[in-house]
Amino acid sequence: MESFRGRFTNKIDAKGRVSVPAKFRAVTVAQGFNGIICFPPLSEGRFIEGCGPAFSNQIDQMLARLDPFSSERDMLASVLLGESAELMFDADGRVILPETLREMAGIADEATFVGAGERFQIWAPKAYEVFAVEAKKQVPGFRAMLKALPPVLDGGGR
Repeated sequence: MESFRGRFTNKIDAKGRVSVPAKFRAVTVAQGFNGIICFPPLSEGRFIEGCGPAFSNQIDQMLARLDPFSSERDMLASVLLGESAELMFDADGRVILPETLREMAGIADEATFVGAGERFQIWAPKAYEVFAVEAKKQVPGFRAMLKALPPVLDGGGR
């Protein structure tokens, strides 16, 4: 299965439209969806989470395993589903990023798309640069964690 990889920075026009990188569009189109799904992050980062229908279905399945009347499920669903937006590509491969998500992520006139495998993130370029510097400092310490993971037997899925 295709995955979201790479980093791309694109301008946002006065109407809030931004071109989604062609590589990212290809992933969601291959999943049968002519757009992207965006939602707030569960971490403390200032960025927008993005995905195609495959990861969105995983979110639905995770939520379905929770007690349907629990406050944890309600809170998770309110962020992951209630604050999400299905953004369809226009003829030029652009989407309109909702103002609420842009404000939450501090995104103004440019957006940096960062691949993360089954999903991707959209950052304000300067904020991503700060994050990337810190990530590059910390990643060497994660080697042992990666080595300790069991092998994936089904070809890359969960």
